[in-house]
Amino acid sequence: MKYKKIATLSEYTDYCNQHENLVAEGYDKNIDEIELIEILIDEYDSREVQFKKEMNPVELLNSIIDEEQISKATLAKEIGTSRQLVSDILRYRRNISKDMITKLSTRFKLQPEAFSRPYLLKNYKPTERAPASSDANKL
Repeated sequence: MKYKKIATLSEYTDYCNQHENLVAEGYDKNIDEIELIEILIDEYDSREVQFKKEMNPVELLNSIIDEEQISKATLAKEIGTSRQLVSDILRYRRNISKDMITKLSTRFKLQPEAFSRPYLLKNYKPTERAPASSDANKL
């Protein structure tokens, strides 16, 4: 029985699997080890929750996409929106709408507040068009 503080998602997954195996072998027989693993898992969960609370909605969404290893196209399809909109949000070009906040919170089983916190958009300016010829003649 050699355990340490969980540092990565891979370790977290291993500890969860070990916990399931020990419970299946017999809870009473393995109670000390099971409780130790539960403490380590809870501590990791608490750190992750705090870390994610400090993220803005775009950082959080990027983190979840990486963790779940889903593509932007897959996410767009699952929540019923365009890939371009998802891409624009992830590049800080567009805000997350109320409708999308609802869809994202439902999809990822998070509170809507996680996706509704304010964040700054990057300066995104569409290419300027040249003035029409009639406007140029007025000068």
